[in-house]
Amino acid sequence: MEGSGFMRSKRGLTLLEVLIVILIISILASIAIPAFGRYYRTYKYNEYVLQVESALKWARLIAMERGINVGICVQNNTLTLHNMGTRRSGICSGDVIRRIEVKDNFVSLSASGGGSAFDPRGFAIFSSTIRIVRNDTQDCACYTLQPLRGFVRRGVCTGNTCSF
Repeated sequence: MEGSGFMRSKRGLTLLEVLIVILIISILASIAIPAFGRYYRTYKYNEYVLQVESALKWARLIAMERGINVGICVQNNTLTLHNMGTRRSGICSGDVIRRIEVKDNFVSLSASGGGSAFDPRGFAIFSSTIRIVRNDTQDCACYTLQPLRGFVRRGVCTGNTCSF
């Protein structure tokens, strides 16, 4: 049976087998790559939301710990915390304590009134609403400081309004 086709030895892959493997890989890649992009955008948006919330709570603690006024300034997709010292105006002036820059163009950061501030007791001197919006899906988180107690409240945006 040496001459029959049943006993032939395989030394490699045929062209058809290679093309089928390439076809399967390309189909899987065409499904996975867009899903990875969506996953990345969701991850980055959630990361910015957590960074902003953490910075707001940290600003209150720093104000009480150091006995200073801390300004929370939002300009050009950047949130900065400023050491205002004993001043009760100019939230965007003074030494920068911390900075969070939103570098991805599918997320925007804004604040009504420019920002907020904490006094040394942890109370809000100025209170505004800080919004983080994912532009491609319109997901939105918003934060405000309670004027008398200084607590950071997180809400959900619907259109241009923030509900807590």
